[in-house]
Amino acid sequence: MSKIKIAVIGSCVSRDSFNSSFIKNYKEFYQCVLTQNHMSMISLISDPVPFKPKRLDGDITDFNKQILMTELTKGIWDSLKIQDPDYLILDFYPDVYFGVRQVGDSFITDKTWLFKKTSLYSTLDLKDSIKLEKDYEKFMELWKHSVDIFMDKMVNEFPHIKIIVNKIHFTDFYFDENKGELQRISETGKYKAINVDQINKWLDEFYQYFEEKYDVAVLEYNKEYYSDERHIWDLFYVHYTKDFYEDFTTKLLSVILKDLYKSKQQEITKISTNKPNDNLIRNSTFNRGNVFWSYWQDDFKIRNPEKDCLTSNILSIDANGFESDTFRQVWSHPIEINTNGTQEFTISFDIKVKNVNAVDSQKFIFSLRAFNKIDHVFQKDSVWHMNIKTDDIQNFKNNEWIRFTYSFKPNRSKFLKVGPYLIRNGNILWRNIKLEKGNHATEWIPSYKEEGRKIDKVQISGV
Repeated sequence: MSKIKIAVIGSCVSRDSFNSSFIKNYKEFYQCVLTQNHMSMISLISDPVPFKPKRLDGDITDFNKQILMTELTKGIWDSLKIQDPDYLILDFYPDVYFGVRQVGDSFITDKTWLFKKTSLYSTLDLKDSIKLEKDYEKFMELWKHSVDIFMDKMVNEFPHIKIIVNKIHFTDFYFDENKGELQRISETGKYKAINVDQINKWLDEFYQYFEEKYDVAVLEYNKEYYSDERHIWDLFYVHYTKDFYEDFTTKLLSVILKDLYKSKQQEITKISTNKPNDNLIRNSTFNRGNVFWSYWQDDFKIRNPEKDCLTSNILSIDANGFESDTFRQVWSHPIEINTNGTQEFTISFDIKVKNVNAVDSQKFIFSLRAFNKIDHVFQKDSVWHMNIKTDDIQNFKNNEWIRFTYSFKPNRSKFLKVGPYLIRNGNILWRNIKLEKGNHATEWIPSYKEEGRKIDKVQISGV
């Protein structure tokens, strides 16, 4: 039986038990393939928020940079398609602790203190902040509506993923070893003082709504846990003593074992929901301009559709007379793949070149790059890359559209970016760029080896 895959949407209170510092042998039972940190349910189902990645600057860690970027892109939905977990664990720490902030017509989790550290903050169309302690009725209405949308989406798009609600409660107590007695976290001055009893009442309302309306599994605890002043993430309202993580593991394994028992084949029955039209690229048609494309250079222009394909704008570049390389490129938003090197993806796009022979230098027309950091774009920082050249396209005719499809397996990496690329001179047009999970190329032609990486699965068809 293949190893069970777990995804987490919530916080460290659910994620820490998939850390060998807390549960040493957890990998013997399952693997955590995906984590979306600190995201409210309201933000989760809201529309992506356009932004310029270079604005995610300032004195923030790579971890926080990833939190902010995925908060804006709502890329968790693409990640669920890619990772295809068996179980999704939810906790509602972000909802009760942060609340949400309206941005334009969308919402983000209200981590204003973190966004303020970047120059991006001043570019956001910030509106009202909505928190339980200030706008209880409004927040609960939004939250319940968001949960309903979330569950509808899960049932229709991910019916095989079983949802587990982690019914945690905040604690205000820790055992002070020096004083030999219980102390309150809210009185230490380290964090904002909160009303733990009130927060736990709100959490119970969330749990009740989920359990009464939807068929979900729950991890329920029958004891109170204290915080640990020697916790690796420091003392905090949801940083518990070791017994919590042990109990979490026992309860999770109990849910999984019950499911395995129900299965005649002693495996979790899974239904593949990946469809050929599941495109992992945002704004793949450029119909929204350059939104969700980064490292944008003004040499690239967006043109209106042509008559043969009215559903997609066209990205174009016309570079002539350069005697040295200019490395013109644009990149898609980062797609969180967290691959172990065995997952396959398919890239496809329409391309038209005015004069194929005029594409000079190394003849690059498109590039694929995988990274371990969400904000990297340069090839020197990649852990895997592939550059597609004009030579890879057979029967390439001047000034005619042709569709190129290529299936590939990037090395072990966290994020994938793809994009049109021109090193020096050429007149090139792209449209309908598509990235799918799985192998969707059906006709193969042999190609060449480049820098030790082989393009060996390519489908070519006219448009």
